[in-house]
Amino acid sequence: MTTRPPRAPTKGDGKRPKLRGSTHAEKSERPERPDRRRAASVVPTDRFERVVVDEVIETTQPSGVPQLRMLVLEGAPHVAAAQGAIIQAGHAIAALAAGREGIQKLRGAVGAVDALLVALPGGELLIDAALALGPRRPVVIAACTSNAVEAVRRAATAGADLVTVRPHEVERLAPILFAAVRLVAERRQLATAGDPAATPGEFDEPADQESGALQPFEVFQKAVELELERARRYAYPLAVAVFSVDIAQEPPPGVRGILRARAGNALVNAIRDVDLVTELDQDRFLVLLPYTDRLVGAEVARRIIGAVAAADPVIAMGRAFSPKLVGAVAVARPGEPVSFTSLVNDATQLLEQAAVTGASLAVDT
Repeated sequence: MTTRPPRAPTKGDGKRPKLRGSTHAEKSERPERPDRRRAASVVPTDRFERVVVDEVIETTQPSGVPQLRMLVLEGAPHVAAAQGAIIQAGHAIAALAAGREGIQKLRGAVGAVDALLVALPGGELLIDAALALGPRRPVVIAACTSNAVEAVRRAATAGADLVTVRPHEVERLAPILFAAVRLVAERRQLATAGDPAATPGEFDEPADQESGALQPFEVFQKAVELELERARRYAYPLAVAVFSVDIAQEPPPGVRGILRARAGNALVNAIRDVDLVTELDQDRFLVLLPYTDRLVGAEVARRIIGAVAAADPVIAMGRAFSPKLVGAVAVARPGEPVSFTSLVNDATQLLEQAAVTGASLAVDT
């Protein structure tokens, strides 16, 4: 029987060597790292996602810079980076979506959104829709993946106000957003020019517009119904005019939206103090003409059509494109019981007749 030789004593008297590192007690003495929120992921949907700012990323509000309310319509790979950079720059996201969704949401954003970030290429239709919103439209910022010179060329062709180059980073996007703040402030000053009593906050929700500006459709409809009631009660005439933007040649991308916007601006500047105007859709405007009979309504409509025709043309790709209106006037005669819907239907039918015959104006006889 053999016996094993005794093992040589291990270093440390048989005890296991200590592992390098800190004990639990030592770890607990270290100051804890601050808990930083991570940017929330964004899943593209067919609807706009509401974004709660405090749940997206830590914010730093620059002192003295008004906060923009942003509508983000970016490509799916860039939405998260865009929202993070915007909020880090101290601005708010009212709604966002990936891809081309949201033209209807955009149309409802007048007065509620200050600026729009939209992808190029692919967002030309959205920019057209924004430009067609008229004087109160949001500032349009195009987002491109290219060098700066090419990005500026694309943005100018599409009709955007400003341009930024991806990838979205706060250092790159913050100066563009500051320029958007200045543009929004300038438009507010122009909108309130000539009215010393109008002193709205920099980015407060605007009050209902008075005459001489585009009205929200619901406000316009209520005003027409009130005027119809007064016209029946006091037996004075009232007319409604419908105008359609007519673009003879198919313009390059982005030019159509600029032409619609110029037509809308010229129309608003040509109406009388008592008149009210709204949009039926991107190509049609509806004007209420109180105290107006058929002859006066036709005269006012011709003046509006002439003002739009005299607007500056848009030069693109070596060609000149000018805005043009086709109009129709329907009249509610003194004391005649007539509804808002029937007046609009009459004017719309007359407008269709004018388009078929090639006339610039059709008047209810």
